Amino acid sequence: MTDASDLYRLIETECPAFQARATARALTRFYNACFLSLGITAEQFSLLVGIGGSHEPTLVELAARAGVDATTLSRNVKSLEQRGLAYSQGGLGRAGKRLVLTDEGRRLMGAAIVVWERARARLRDILGEEASYVARNIMSRLTQAAQTAASESSE
Repeated sequence: MTDASDLYRLIETECPAFQARATARALTRFYNACFLSLGITAEQFSLLVGIGGSHEPTLVELAARAGVDATTLSRNVKSLEQRGLAYSQGGLGRAGKRLVLTDEGRRLMGAAIVVWERARARLRDILGEEASYVARNIMSRLTQAAQTAASESSE
C-alpha cells in the first residue's frame, strides 16, 4: 500500500464488518420502503416478529436474541406500545416484564407478513435461489465466527 486511500479501499472490499454494515443499510432501506405504506420500519417489523414469534418474551430475552442493547430495545418497544401494537405485562423491569402483541399489532403483522413475503421473493428473484441460500448460510456462519472470536478475545 503506497497511500492511505489504497488502504481505505482495501478495507471497503475486504472487511466483513464494513461489508455487513453496508449490506444491512441497503437491506434496511429496501425493507423500509416496502413497509412505508404500513407505517412501520424494518426495525419495528423485526421487533414485532420477535415479540409475536416468542411466548411473551422479556425485553432482555429479545435483546439477547437480536444481539442488541436492552436499553435501546426498550425505547423501541415503548414506541410500539404508544402506537398500541404491543404491551408489557407482569414482572418488574426489563428482565421481568413480558411483551405481547395487541390485537392491532397482530392485524398489522398480518399485512406486514404479506409485504415481507413479496419483498423476500423480489430479492430472491434478483439474486437467484441458490445465491439466496448461500447468502443466508454465510451470514449465519459469519455471525457464529464473530461470536467465537469475540469470546476468545475476552478470555
